[in-house]
Amino acid sequence: MTAIDVIFIVLGLTLVTALLAPHLPIPAPVVFAAVGIGAGMAWHLVPVLPVIHMPPDLVLFVFLPPLLTTAAYALPLQAFRRNLLPIGLLAIGLVLATAGIAAVIGHAFAGLGWGPASVPGATLAPPDPVAATAVAGKTGLSHRLVVTLEGEGLVNDAVAIVAYGIALTALTTGQFDATDALLAVLQEAPIGVAVGLAAGWTAGQLRRHIETVPLEIGISLATPYLAYHFAERLGGSAVLAVVTLGLMLRSSAARVSSPVARLASRTVWSFLRFVSTALVFLLLGLLIGQIAVDLPDREVLRAGAVLSAGIIGVRMAWMLVVPRLVALLGASGPTPSLGEQVVLGWAGMRGVVSLALALALPLSLGGDGHVRQTIIFLTLIAIVVTLLVQGATLLPLVNLLKVGNPERERREERAARLRARRAGMAAAKASGAPVSPVSSEGDELVARLESGRIGIARPGALGGRGEHRSALLRALTAQRNVVDELRDAGRMSGVLAERLDTELDLDAMNAAGEGARLTDGGEA
Repeated sequence: MTAIDVIFIVLGLTLVTALLAPHLPIPAPVVFAAVGIGAGMAWHLVPVLPVIHMPPDLVLFVFLPPLLTTAAYALPLQAFRRNLLPIGLLAIGLVLATAGIAAVIGHAFAGLGWGPASVPGATLAPPDPVAATAVAGKTGLSHRLVVTLEGEGLVNDAVAIVAYGIALTALTTGQFDATDALLAVLQEAPIGVAVGLAAGWTAGQLRRHIETVPLEIGISLATPYLAYHFAERLGGSAVLAVVTLGLMLRSSAARVSSPVARLASRTVWSFLRFVSTALVFLLLGLLIGQIAVDLPDREVLRAGAVLSAGIIGVRMAWMLVVPRLVALLGASGPTPSLGEQVVLGWAGMRGVVSLALALALPLSLGGDGHVRQTIIFLTLIAIVVTLLVQGATLLPLVNLLKVGNPERERREERAARLRARRAGMAAAKASGAPVSPVSSEGDELVARLESGRIGIARPGALGGRGEHRSALLRALTAQRNVVDELRDAGRMSGVLAERLDTELDLDAMNAAGEGARLTDGGEA
């Protein structure tokens, strides 16, 4: 059997699981991982199927840029800044606390020396937020909780990867210098941010002067990978580079791209986000299933169970402490309820980054490879326990504690459309478009603004009169500003904001006469 055959098998399994996942009361990433684990354990029973090998660095490089870019693009900036203190306590403080607890358990229960025990602490420190945020979108969790989960997920990977590098260096060299470790952190963060800013500015300048839609989309797809690669080559944080780039792309999208380019790009990126999430969790499960066939001894299994309980426990305890630390430090804002703290604590599933870091350990680690294999098995056990147990029970827990509100998005959509309608009417009237009874076209414009829809126009609705087209575009810009303001303030979900932006772009495309660009290859 060739590698191409294996690829088609994996893609077919992905498609079948994707069709099945929406009908199950479990987050889609957990479904993909569970199917992957089962398929991976059965994989070795078919002699003609080769063992799946994926270089860990390649896994991170292929999947992290699109996932991080789309997550950063959807992050509400104002809400992120308002919650920066609790996010920092989670993404930095909790990562370090988890690494410490994991190292103690690895030393006490798995028989690892303190040097090797620090490595699983770093690999298991960052929780994977994909499954948690997938649940948040279904249950109407408060935007404050969703922003906290998303913000933590964007930052903790960078912190954990730095901690992993420091632990691995100390283990292989036999030396640990706190000053060097601090300098490494202080170096990687600003270099990563600088690379992201440079990549975002360069991409914006290029897209501003490009009229070909496919080329513009190609630039948007290539830029995250280039930022990730160059940040790593320059010794910076590749994660922070991509996150910074995603934030810049969102802030400049309306200025540097035409409506038709935004529509096409949004479709492509939605597909890429779905495929990346599906494949990465399915492949994660396949790798876990294949490795789990070679069961470790009872001591490692017991250590893995204790380790899983330890990282879950420290997160639950940390969530109870964070509100008190925030209040102690004088930060303002609402305090999450006990139920919300429990949900945040339970949303700590481990995933892709943890497995990739464990598999990236040098083959020579520990001399005979026993230390490396022990660390990998400890990581796998913790991933399986947290991803399957916590991931499968997070939604029932949210419903049990009644911390979600499924009607929240409908109310927010009604309020957003009403506010946008008023802003659009005010902009149209201020533009000087004729709205008197003798102007049927002006009446039609105002009627569409008064209809309460974000999508205002339809192809040809305004004829060829330039002043009405100008008024409509001003109205659409005013409505887009309302959507951006609500999203950035954390008063609207990213899914709802994306849907409203799509409606706006459709009408802006029609009003600007760009519809033909969808059928002529994207040329202006």
